[in-house]
Amino acid sequence: MERAKELFKRIQSLSHEIHDLDGVLDFQKERARAPLTDHFDELVTDPVLNAKVKKLFGNGHRARAVEEAYKYFDNLVLELSNLANMSGSPLMKRAFSPDKPILKLNEGTSQSERDEQLGYMEICSGVMTGIRNPRAHDGDWEDTEARALQLLVFANHLVCKIKTSASQDKA
Repeated sequence: MERAKELFKRIQSLSHEIHDLDGVLDFQKERARAPLTDHFDELVTDPVLNAKVKKLFGNGHRARAVEEAYKYFDNLVLELSNLANMSGSPLMKRAFSPDKPILKLNEGTSQSERDEQLGYMEICSGVMTGIRNPRAHDGDWEDTEARALQLLVFANHLVCKIKTSASQDKA
């Protein structure tokens, strides 16, 4: 009977240790995850974009955050280009057309600059069909935290690129 009591005490003690260890492991899992969210503001630097998507991303609505980021980009291009009744891929092709760009990314004097204009036109058109549209039209679309952050950082790059080139046009 005494041995049974000792075993019971050891089991209780081990049970408490396991419970304490679970808390440590949960904390370690959180710390392992933390860098993605901890560095969000350093990676998504455009203040308007950040304000639109940070809460969605932080609350786990990752596909929706990505969708909102690219909708914001689409609306920004529409506003800066002064085009009406356009969106998505057709808007990007018209706004960034290397032949007669409404939104010029550079002077367009060298082959490299013309290539940049063409490349960004294709990229911007592609993100509308390949990134924004699937999330907008498929309610079950899911993104991992890492993939969503990658796409948000890419949206941030595009937003900053467009804002920088638009501000240079006005100078």
